[in-house]
This record gives sequence, C-alpha cells and structure tokens, in this order.
Amino acid sequence: MLAKRDGGAIILDTRSAAEFGAGHVPGSIQIGLVGQFASWAAIVLGLDKEIVLVSDERQKIDESRLRLSRVGIENVTGYLEDGIAGWASAGLPVEQTSQIPVEQLQDLMLEDSHGIQVVDVRKSAEWQAGHIARTAHRPLDHLSSTVNNLDKAKPAAVYCKGGYRSAIAASLLQRAGFEQVMNIIGGFDAWSACHLPIVTDEPVLIST
Repeated sequence: MLAKRDGGAIILDTRSAAEFGAGHVPGSIQIGLVGQFASWAAIVLGLDKEIVLVSDERQKIDESRLRLSRVGIENVTGYLEDGIAGWASAGLPVEQTSQIPVEQLQDLMLEDSHGIQVVDVRKSAEWQAGHIARTAHRPLDHLSSTVNNLDKAKPAAVYCKGGYRSAIAASLLQRAGFEQVMNIIGGFDAWSACHLPIVTDEPVLIST
C-alpha cells in the first residue's frame, strides 16, 4: 500500500464520513459507497489513475470495483487488507478529520479568532438559493482547480447540502496539505433546520 501510494496511486476510502473521520490512511480520498459514488469518483479522480481501495468489508470492495468499472474506472489494482484496523495495528500513521455540528460552526464563526474559512461545495444554483454568510463558494467538481485560492494555514470548515459532498471535499483539502479541516455534519440542511442565518444571492439585472 505504501509503495503504491508513494508511486502515485490514489487511496480511495469508500467508508462513511464518520468512519473516515475517525481514522484513515494519510493522503487518502473519501467517497462513500452510496448514491452517486461512481459518478463522483469519475469527476474527482478521473478515469485513468491507479486506485487502491479501502473498506472494512470485502463485499464492499467487490461492489466498489463493479460500480467504478461501470463509469470507466478500471485501473483498480488492489485493496487494503484488513482495512484501516490492519493498517493501524501495523503501527502505520493514521489521520483524522473533524466532524462538527452546525452549532459548533456558528460558534467558531462568531469567535473568528482563528480566521476560519467556511467553504460551500454545492452547485451554483444551490448557493444562489441560500448559503451561510461569509463563505467561499467552491463547487466540488471544480475544487481541485480552485484550492489554491484558499489558505492552507487557516482552519477550513466544509459544507454541502447534507454532508456527502463535503466529506469528499474535506479529504481533498487534507490531501492538498490543509492543516486543519472540518466536515460539517448534516450540511446546509442541518444549518437551515436549526434556523441559523442564511443569505441569498439576488440575480443581477443588466440594463441594455
């Protein structure tokens, strides 16, 4: 696994955001094996990269291979035997990703003592319909090309609609070298459900 990772292979962790956050192989990318798993893998990883899978269940490794092949991702060359538990028991380094509720995010934004960056990775239409104030809009499908516009030394809190896309984005930021990354549990839906403040982008009318 280490040799493949250091040789440029992508370590794709298909566990849930919570499981990934609790401990994962440093530099790995998380895309949960639910919903649009394969589509997001194609968008985020491309079709030609060598991939090594991580899961705690062999059945899910087989499912991941099948679903990836259906979108043209066929260069899956292995999987982490015994999962993350085997990795950790071998004394290899494990990285975490904080999973925080929206109430904690609001507290951090109010304190603002650490210069927190809040990143919205939803689509433009979602952003325009309503978003958290003072956030950077970086849609997930373009995140890799816009990541340099963010400060790697400052904490980054990432949200989407419900938490799936933000977990992917958080892993991408960690892989890119961000020092402190937080995934927002429940995303914008949870923020709205708690009746926390929302702002909208009004359409701009251009006179002719």
